[in-house]
Amino acid sequence: MHQNQLNKENMTKITKIKTEYGEFRSYESTNLEAIVEQMRSDDSKEAASRVAAVALNSRLAMAQGAPRYVIEDADDLPYLVFSTTFSKRGFDHPASFTQLLLLDIPCPDGARQVAEVKTRVAQLPYTLLAFAGVSGVTLKVVVRCQYKDNVRPWKSAGSRRQLDADRYLTFLKEAHDTSSRLYMNLAMCDMTVGEQRLTHGCRMSHDPQLYYNPKAMVLPVVRDEGGVLTAYEGTKTDDNGQVIWYPDYDERERIQMEYYTCLSKALDEQPECDEQCLVLLAGYCQKARLEEEACVMRTHWDRRFRKLSLDVIRKVFRETYKKPYNGRTLSQMNEKERIIRFIEDFFHRRYQLRYNVVKQMTEYRPNDLTFKPWEPLTDRQLKSIVVEQMKEGGESWMNDIRIYIESAHVDDYNPVHEFLAGCGEWDGKKNYIEDFARRLPTNYKQWPKYFHRWFLAMVAQALDINRDYGNSMVPMLIGGQGIKKSNFCKNILPPSMREYYMDDIKMDNAEQVERVLGRMWLVCIDEYNAKTDREQAKIKRLLTEKDVQIRKMRSDQYTMTPRLCSFIATTNDPTPLPAGDGSRRYLCVEVTGQVDMSGRIPYKQMFAQAVTELKTPGCIYWFTSDDEQLIQQHNQQYQQQSSVEEVLTSLFITTKDHKRENLWRAQDIQAELSKHLKAADVPNLTVLGKALKNLKWPRGGNNGVRGYYLALREEINA
Repeated sequence: MHQNQLNKENMTKITKIKTEYGEFRSYESTNLEAIVEQMRSDDSKEAASRVAAVALNSRLAMAQGAPRYVIEDADDLPYLVFSTTFSKRGFDHPASFTQLLLLDIPCPDGARQVAEVKTRVAQLPYTLLAFAGVSGVTLKVVVRCQYKDNVRPWKSAGSRRQLDADRYLTFLKEAHDTSSRLYMNLAMCDMTVGEQRLTHGCRMSHDPQLYYNPKAMVLPVVRDEGGVLTAYEGTKTDDNGQVIWYPDYDERERIQMEYYTCLSKALDEQPECDEQCLVLLAGYCQKARLEEEACVMRTHWDRRFRKLSLDVIRKVFRETYKKPYNGRTLSQMNEKERIIRFIEDFFHRRYQLRYNVVKQMTEYRPNDLTFKPWEPLTDRQLKSIVVEQMKEGGESWMNDIRIYIESAHVDDYNPVHEFLAGCGEWDGKKNYIEDFARRLPTNYKQWPKYFHRWFLAMVAQALDINRDYGNSMVPMLIGGQGIKKSNFCKNILPPSMREYYMDDIKMDNAEQVERVLGRMWLVCIDEYNAKTDREQAKIKRLLTEKDVQIRKMRSDQYTMTPRLCSFIATTNDPTPLPAGDGSRRYLCVEVTGQVDMSGRIPYKQMFAQAVTELKTPGCIYWFTSDDEQLIQQHNQQYQQQSSVEEVLTSLFITTKDHKRENLWRAQDIQAELSKHLKAADVPNLTVLGKALKNLKWPRGGNNGVRGYYLALREEINA
């Protein structure tokens, strides 16, 4: 689509919202060009200066432990939404999708850094608009994005408006993934990542030196059409999730029949099973293009050749099968090339190698078509392999072979991706994920729905779909002992994947913790209540990590690897959560009876359903801010209250009568507490502020005075 065609559409329309105490009120669609002129003019200068000053004082106060206060002056500046315009029916009814993306670049050093980064991003042809954030420590960048050939899946015929919105949010996320990588590399800056919402935006600011290029190029959004499972296409698993890594019965029969046909021809010419017969057999097998090592081992197993040693059999087949390397014989190569060519040929014939990226180790198995299980390539086995290649006349030593094994010549392999690819197609007959969730008895009606969402997040984590943040939700199963809570957690993964499941995580070794995040698919935090406050704080930090640093074996270097791990927890404590906002990371589920783990679990269909849904445009596999708010409300019954909160709730009650005399400032509340507590027990304003924030009492203002609308319980009772 030409640039002038893009400008003729509603893509230059954005949404301007008026707020009151930070809450959205009236809104209207306006031209982007008009907003640009307002930010350049002095119309918004005074209000923007007040907000910047208050924001600075708020940051300084927060650094000293004070709670964050609402900046009332921000209401003088409209809130701008660049990505969407809305109809008169409200924010749940979008009118148009502009395909404009807002990027947030932190500039903690202030105006100087904002100017430097703005100069760099202005050099990119995709930058439509770049202006200083009203706080003075961010740079806002607006980019116009589109899929290849301007495909717009949110406008598909017959789709509902909600489905359209979901697909558009997926587009915004993919657009952010594409643009953030570009801007981080070329503009040398970090990006602030947050949840994409239709109402995501920022306050209008004052920036006379803003950058605006109405002729900016459209940024093409990259979509990973194939995904990480493409490399394992054709893989199959059994009902227990075990990958079937051997050919089907017919293929094995064909290989067997071809070998015995070659053997029959050789015996017809030379009935005596001696070296002459062996030479004939090797020749026929080579012409039939059968695998050399498979023929060697089958001949060795045949009792008719028991007079010949394995070493003799292998040498005869080797002499028959060997051929020049790209037309060159070994005698035409220098010593180094000859050694590495021999190593490559040796492993191609004798062994299969793969590098397990999850375990961070090389695995091997004999290449004799017996399809034995893969095993770790230990030092002991490596030395045995060195001896084997020397018996064939190889000139390489341990270090030569180790260099080859630890190089990129050994293909990467991801067992989790292989398993997911092998699950096949979802039959669509049942919601297998929620059926599994119902094995756990609970009165929490949202449990199947939220377990479904968490399960999708766990699979998305393994597929590395979300490159911005990790699966940060932890289902917390609450109940007595002996009701199979831990058994439920373990059976989320099939038996074949249990080596990537851990019952607990030790927090005292930071390096081990990082290794677990990249090595385990699911970790059950068993008996969460037994964890110390310090350990619980570390777990909370881990939940938001997306990539982890792992030190490879026999190496001093650390590498960044995608986080694989998701978490689930169990506890006997009916109130396991501390007071505060941390409860949004946990989904508390009270188990009311024995967990039903009887019968077969349809693992293939469970995970096939997850993969299918994740491929569907608009699939939400994370917990939205609305979900987190509902979960926080649900979790309040499982939170411990601090002594300060208990005293506050015993003295005060919230009131809907918003009169001036009912407005209590923090200082007023502290003074009231001093009437009922010893001087040493009266909390300071910082501690009191945190307790009031945890209680989530309604705040308000009257004639510039901010506080809480409360009444004393004793006066109400009187």
